[in-house]
Amino acid sequence: MSKHAILSPSGFKALMLCPAKPAMERGRAQRSSDYADEGTAAHFLASWCLLQDRDKAHDLIGDTIVVDTEGEAYFFDPDNRNEGDRLFEVTHEMADAVQTYLDTVRDLAGYNGDNGDDGEILVEQALPIGHITGEEGAEGTADAVVLLDDEIVVIDLKYGRGVEVSVVGNPQLKLYALGALARYGMLGDFHYVRGVIVQPRVSDTASEDTWTVDELETWADDVATPAAVKSMELLVCDPPVVERHADPHPEACRFCRARATCKALSYSVEKAIEAEFTDLTTQSEVERVEIVKDLTAKVQNNAHLGAKMDAVELVEMWCTAIRSMVESELLAGKPVPGWKLVQGRKPPRKWSDTAAAEKTMKAMRLKVDEMYDRTLISPTSAEKLLKTQPKRWAKVKDLVTQGEGKPSVAPITDKRPALELAPIESEFQAIEEEVTA
Repeated sequence: MSKHAILSPSGFKALMLCPAKPAMERGRAQRSSDYADEGTAAHFLASWCLLQDRDKAHDLIGDTIVVDTEGEAYFFDPDNRNEGDRLFEVTHEMADAVQTYLDTVRDLAGYNGDNGDDGEILVEQALPIGHITGEEGAEGTADAVVLLDDEIVVIDLKYGRGVEVSVVGNPQLKLYALGALARYGMLGDFHYVRGVIVQPRVSDTASEDTWTVDELETWADDVATPAAVKSMELLVCDPPVVERHADPHPEACRFCRARATCKALSYSVEKAIEAEFTDLTTQSEVERVEIVKDLTAKVQNNAHLGAKMDAVELVEMWCTAIRSMVESELLAGKPVPGWKLVQGRKPPRKWSDTAAAEKTMKAMRLKVDEMYDRTLISPTSAEKLLKTQPKRWAKVKDLVTQGEGKPSVAPITDKRPALELAPIESEFQAIEEEVTA
């Protein structure tokens, strides 16, 4: 019997970094968000287009997709709306992103519209992973699988616009690859599995990597299964035992439902900031001077600064989690000593009935320029409007300008090239003082 995996492919990288994460999250409901549900709506649109063999996602612009409280998505039916449903309109942006995914899947399958497909496209495929993780009947769902002559391709759509996700070394895609081999391996003589991540709102190019069957099986034996076994063992342990195995890491903590109460994360935050809060009032004058010297030297030491920067993301996550938990407790009517809920800043005013307001002001004989704010559409909107008219867009395109992005701090592992900036002191010329007798 199949089931949704506790050790799911999408969360596998996190448990590899912090094996206690699944156990720490026990009993904590997963809260959805507008961003997550928008992604669910986009995935539904993508799968529907593939299953219905619809060539253009843009044909559905203006339609509405419902994501219900159970996370299920379907097209909106006004006669069947329930409380808590979230509605998402298929916009140009969503259609553009989904179309990029559809084109990628069909290109990988060798689709050309005339002679059929070279490969078979399978949509929203439940793939077994229990033989890797040890969780009986566990499955993970791949957005699409393409079966070619000697290769299986597993494709994952990432609708988010945040950090770019690479398929290289990606545990989620490797688990999908192993699941696809287990489910479809007997249908052909497959030597390779290719993993593909399509993240159209971040990159125009899909991320790809190819693994041999032997490479995948070795990774499963040496890495995936041992990590899963450790996490499964912690699922039956008491909380104090689990907490001793928690290992804070930005990628593990980012979406962890236990981060607000995780003692390991709290300890990491305290260690990261404790040196900045030395109580100088209890020290002698000599000791104070030495402490200040030490702190000043550390601040001026870039190695120390880099180590502090490593902790910033964890500290920020902890702060966000604590604030969210306090807000939840107060909204539930539970007191939090020292804190209360207050009325926030009011949102901008808006018309309760736009048509009525428009009619009323027209009756006052107001001029068009007085009643309406009109601005020229943006280059992005112009490109969407003229996308099917390349000659006209080419004329407008020459009038578009775009500045360079501002310098931004990123980890050394970021694939973008580092900016080569000269130290500030090199901007100044040394002036030799004239010595007079």
